[in-house]
Formats: sequence, structure tokens, C-alpha cells
Amino acid sequence: MTYGELVRARKDCRLCVDGGPSPLRNGSSYDFDPDVVSHWSQWLGHQRPRLVVVGQDFSGADYFERNRGRDDPASPTNRNLRDLLAEAGIEAGPPPANDPATPVYLTNSVLCLKPGGMSGPVKTGWVRNCARSHLAPLLDHLRPQAVVAMGGSAWRAVREVFPGTGLPSGIKDAAGRSWVSPSGCHVFAVGHCSGLGLANRPWRQQLADWRAIGRFLADAPQR
Repeated sequence: MTYGELVRARKDCRLCVDGGPSPLRNGSSYDFDPDVVSHWSQWLGHQRPRLVVVGQDFSGADYFERNRGRDDPASPTNRNLRDLLAEAGIEAGPPPANDPATPVYLTNSVLCLKPGGMSGPVKTGWVRNCARSHLAPLLDHLRPQAVVAMGGSAWRAVREVFPGTGLPSGIKDAAGRSWVSPSGCHVFAVGHCSGLGLANRPWRQQLADWRAIGRFLADAPQR
């Protein structure tokens, strides 16, 4: 699929909106919805990335409306992620301004918007539907050297995309480890860098996890 076809598939998707596991809102219901697969990729959305980072979700509907489909410049998650990318040897521009040069693509395990605020739960059915319908074809299109699952929801999504590779079921058992998929893509599991994620996996451990990703990138052939 072309990137434009992937964008259209995301905008047209109603798996979790109409009769799905729980009501979500597709960003395409807003007239300011950008032409991207992942709203997070408006910061880092390289089309031939070395690294794809999978997070949880972009936001709740309230956040999306308030920021007109963009990220809040004060987002602590983005600020922390930029620091972690630097630990891996990747110097990204300040979020949320688009940085087309950094070879990273940011996406999420759920591409639609949760009802209400950002703190609502993420349902397993949402992750399963989104992984099969959107993450898998996105990775086929981008063909990164490595995929980083950041947090529990992302880990569930990545396990859907790379079945049968002996990946642990839970993020607690997976965090800080890596595997090679049958296609040769390296899969890394790390903690989420939000406040809750840092409570589950402290900053010093997250720094070490991203340094390991950096060592892999340093040794892998440049694309």
C-alpha cells in the first residue's frame, strides 16, 4: 500500500467506532484532521525511518479538539522521548514542530481518539483491531530496521504484528529486552515515558534501555 492509501484506511476505519469494542472517535470526523496515518508523526514522521516508535494513543477527543489535531508543545511525554532518543544517538528537533530529517516514525497502538480526556483506559480490542488493520501495513510500508514498543498497549500491538516469535506476553517481562523478527526487524520493549510509565519503569532504567537501542543503531548499516 502507498502512504496515501494507509492514510485513507485510517480515516475510513470504523472498526471500533461503529459496533466495535467501545466507542472511539476517528480523527477524520474533524475538519482539521491532518493527512497522516499517525497524528504523532506530525513531529517525527520520516518515510524511510531506521526506527519506528509505537506508543499508546495520541490523546482523548478533548485534547485533540483543544489543540486542533496537534500535540501540546508542553507535552512531558514528548519532552522525555526527545531526551531518550538523544540517549540512543538520535538528535530530534523540538516537538511538536515537524522534523522531516530525523529517521524516526512515531505511531500508536490506537490511532482513534478516546472519549473524553487522555487518562481513560485503552481496551484490548482497540489495540488488536488497530494493530492488524493499520500497524502491520504501516510497518510493511516503512520497513524500519527496528521497532520500539513503548509501554503495555504498544507491546500488545507489536505482539499482534510479530506473532510466533517467543515474545513475552507482558511488558514487565519484556522491558529492556530485544528480539529479531522473522523478517529481520529488531523489536525492542521499553517503558512508556509518561509520568505513569516512569512510575512503572524508572528513568535510569529507561535511559539504559535507549542506550541499548543506540548501540544497535550504531552497529546496523546506515540506510
